[in-house]
Amino acid sequence: MIVRSSFSERKSLYFALDELKGELRNFLPDYDFLIFAVHPKFGYQDVPYFIKKVFRTNDWIAFHAVDGFSNEKVVDGISLLALKFEGRGDLDIFYIEDICKEEALKSAANYFNENREKLHLFFGGLCEHKLGYFIENLGKLLDYRPVNNIIGGISSGFNSNGEVLTYQFFGNLIIKNGFLVLSFSNVEFDIGISLGFKPYGIAYRIKKASGYRIYKVDDDRNFSYLVQNLMKGLTNDVRNLWYCPINILDENDGYVSTLRSFKEIGKDYVEFFGPVKEGEMFKFSFGDKYEILDEDRKTAQKVKKNVKYPDFLINYSCLARQYVLEDLNHVENEIYMEVLNAPLFGFFTYGEIGPDKFFKALKFYNQTSLLCAIREKT
Repeated sequence: MIVRSSFSERKSLYFALDELKGELRNFLPDYDFLIFAVHPKFGYQDVPYFIKKVFRTNDWIAFHAVDGFSNEKVVDGISLLALKFEGRGDLDIFYIEDICKEEALKSAANYFNENREKLHLFFGGLCEHKLGYFIENLGKLLDYRPVNNIIGGISSGFNSNGEVLTYQFFGNLIIKNGFLVLSFSNVEFDIGISLGFKPYGIAYRIKKASGYRIYKVDDDRNFSYLVQNLMKGLTNDVRNLWYCPINILDENDGYVSTLRSFKEIGKDYVEFFGPVKEGEMFKFSFGDKYEILDEDRKTAQKVKKNVKYPDFLINYSCLARQYVLEDLNHVENEIYMEVLNAPLFGFFTYGEIGPDKFFKALKFYNQTSLLCAIREKT
């Protein structure tokens, strides 16, 4: 597979796309498929029209990302991945427009179960904060193990006139409450899960929770009061807590199952960016930018053992992780490219989707980097 990763930070959607087309004309004029990460500052109604107008093809998808990746560059604009198959590789597109429809979950589960030999790249919307539940319920319906072929993230955006712009685009569709999946056939691949936040202290059991909020832990202790004590002496900015997400522990084996980032501290609750459930155990954790980057390198080295010469890399990395990486937020991609020697594409997400540590289940993550190396079979 021949791959070109490029970007444009032009202020106009049309001229940004035109600049990207000019690059492809020089480096990969006969591409087979295009993937665009588009900043939501561009009018979302215009995205399908101008992509088709400029590139004159129907072989593309796009999604919102406030920060896309083009190799080591963190892009405030549009990043593009262009693919040209050389061997037996191919891809299909699957999508759900509305995850709240009755048949959506069953339809998605049937698709993944029937295509278990393929690699699935998942691009989802925030879906009114319901996608986390959808993913966890989807994982329960997968009838194969290991679950090692699904990786993705929630598009990142912002609120505009009452709409949260985390949309996906395909053909004439603007998907506001669902997701897109790119399914690759005849490729070698490996998924790496980079956390970098180490658990500390005692384990707490969630006593009362609803949705993405924890109300009480252990013997009816007010969890908000506990967290506010942790913040004494700090500015009243919830982002300070992004350095210490909670680690949800596996209910059977006790290992770190997933991470949850703090969203809001209320009077009698703490809200996160993902589902929390009564009965779950968790620990506080801590990580700084150097610990995170060290974990990234270890993750890349593990992936390298299984896919020695990838055609390209994709990185789904949490927006809160970007905040903790501070001035080194671009170094994560540099490390991946240095170890694996391949072009890279991806974006900072509002949540990541992938297997757990032992590939036993599908998980919804926060503050995680999910790396996938892909190589076409000849």
